[in-house]
This record gives sequence, C-alpha cells and structure tokens, in this order.
Amino acid sequence: MDTEKYLALADVLSSREFPAEDDGSDAGEGGPGFLLAPLAVSHGLRQADPALRVAQVERFHDDKEVLAGRLTERWGEPYRVGLQTIRLRTAHEEIPEPWAGFSLLVEDAYLWELPGHGRWAVLGVADMDSADEIRLLLLVTETDPP
Repeated sequence: MDTEKYLALADVLSSREFPAEDDGSDAGEGGPGFLLAPLAVSHGLRQADPALRVAQVERFHDDKEVLAGRLTERWGEPYRVGLQTIRLRTAHEEIPEPWAGFSLLVEDAYLWELPGHGRWAVLGVADMDSADEIRLLLLVTETDPP
C-alpha cells in the first residue's frame, strides 16, 4: 500500500472543483457535487479462486483501516457507517448521487465531514460484486449523507 500517495490524492480530491457533468476517466469519476477515485484496484480477481479473493478482500480492508487512521489524524474522528440501509432505500425512494451508486459498491465505510470545506469524504472497499475487481475507494462529495 502506498499510503503517502493515497494521502496526497485525498488532499487533491478534498479541494478540487467538482465537474459540471458526469465524467469518468481512468483516475476515477465525478459528477455534479462529487469525485470518486479508486486508490487501489485488484487485478485478475474477477474469475479468481474464491479463497484468493477472500484473502485479497481482507488485505484491502486492512489497507482501509491503515489509511483511515492516517486520515483521522488530518480530519478528526470519522463516523463508521453501514450503507445497507441506503441501498435498501433506493428501492422505495430517490436517493441522491453519489450515495445511491456508492451504496451498491461498498458495504460499510468511514465518513468524515471535512472541516472548512462543506464536503464529506468517504472511504470504503468495493468488494460486494464477486464478478468485479476489488477497489479501495475514496469519495468526496458536497451532498450530505441521506
């Protein structure tokens, strides 16, 4: 894990302008009011042995914990949030982006209200879809959590 690189990217995302329209690139994606960046991505785990995938999921969660500790030093104590409720609510109500989409990727996350920015930062591991790669994700948004 390249913690210093991830911290530098967190600094950039926390202050960067949001795109006016939905925009995706290799560096991540964004849209009105949010930026989403994959900090780390597994390679070749879409069709991998389930035992190998489980081991990598654990490693990504360990990396998330280390990075959360460092971000806590910068941004203060985070909230620990489960996103299942948001995911379930999407069936019955309009949940704003990026929360609706993020809840489909990540089971639980760390959430910080960024001091002096009017923004939220969310750190989680996208590991819910076994047909997809595992990703350590950082979301920065001005949309309050639902």
